[in-house]
Amino acid sequence: MKIIHAADLHLDSPMKTHLDGEKAEKRKNELTLNFSRLCDTAADLKVKAVLIAGDLFDTKSVSKKVANIVLAQINKYKDIDFYYLRGNHDRDSFLSFIKSTGDIPSNFHMFEDEWSSYCLNPESDGRKIMLYGAEFNNNASKIITLFNADFNDINIVTLHGQENEYTGKDKTDIVPISALRGRGIDYLALGHVHEHKIKTLDSRGIYCYPGCLEGRGFDECGDHGFVLLDIDEENGDIIPQFIDFAYRKLHTLDIDISNLENSGEIIEKIGKDIMACRYSPRDMVKIRLVGEVDENAEINEMLIADAFKDEYFFVKVKNESSVRVNYMKYALDESLKGWFIRLVQNSDEIDEETKGQIVRMGLNALSGEEIVQ
Repeated sequence: MKIIHAADLHLDSPMKTHLDGEKAEKRKNELTLNFSRLCDTAADLKVKAVLIAGDLFDTKSVSKKVANIVLAQINKYKDIDFYYLRGNHDRDSFLSFIKSTGDIPSNFHMFEDEWSSYCLNPESDGRKIMLYGAEFNNNASKIITLFNADFNDINIVTLHGQENEYTGKDKTDIVPISALRGRGIDYLALGHVHEHKIKTLDSRGIYCYPGCLEGRGFDECGDHGFVLLDIDEENGDIIPQFIDFAYRKLHTLDIDISNLENSGEIIEKIGKDIMACRYSPRDMVKIRLVGEVDENAEINEMLIADAFKDEYFFVKVKNESSVRVNYMKYALDESLKGWFIRLVQNSDEIDEETKGQIVRMGLNALSGEEIVQ
């Protein structure tokens, strides 16, 4: 039997942290259509069940457009069972929407704030594949202690929260790994962490975060997707495989601009370095300027970003270089610039790196340039 373990789709996310206008709306729609792509892929892979381990939606209230698309896909693929565990972003709005449209689809299953269980292969002659799940609602400690499974079954458990060796005091987002060891769990399907992670639970089982289907910000760079589980009903083996699924990827590229003097030279260096990365034109790229530059170096982040805006879906440039200031050059300078630099140099309350940044902003202000923080 094949099962998809996905989590953290965050449908209906506004996508306005980096994008605005038409691109933000386009990206928002792409995230929604990810659910359709996921269902199409599940059918192509002949998957029996899709398990969503929390945060299918991004906000408490789901738009009718998004809810309609999700429901349409569930109804379209009646041979696939969908198991939906709500996370810390999800609420009852989607379930309320389904009820308002008529009967809940027979292939759509949910969990509550106490343990629920489903047999995934009731007609099989092999070992039973059992799926357990519970939603945290200020009850994490109690929920874990009440878990009970038959060691003769193939047991999959789904929870949504941050892994930790030990539980907190009824913290809703903590999954206490130590308390789940030796409980007959073969695969612990988690959600909440947005990068793929798989580790040993105990001598019998493993636990896994599939990560989010698609990165939304530059703290979610790299590959994203879901985990495909191939389960042998006879011997109980579960083989997990990460499937890279993201339509667009996000990348952060560090460019050392040490000793470069102006934006033109920086653009030329970025052009050479970024070509070697072979990013897709669909991708989003954050370029971090690092290294050490002279205090008079001309660095225009918007100009540099504009040079590459047609190469990728979105480009952002952030100047994080440090400033090398030759204070001796201004020791006898009677200009406003010299006075300002000596004032910064003589401060005992500012570290050297911060002094450099202050000098950079001050010189930009004195020359009439916009200050970007």
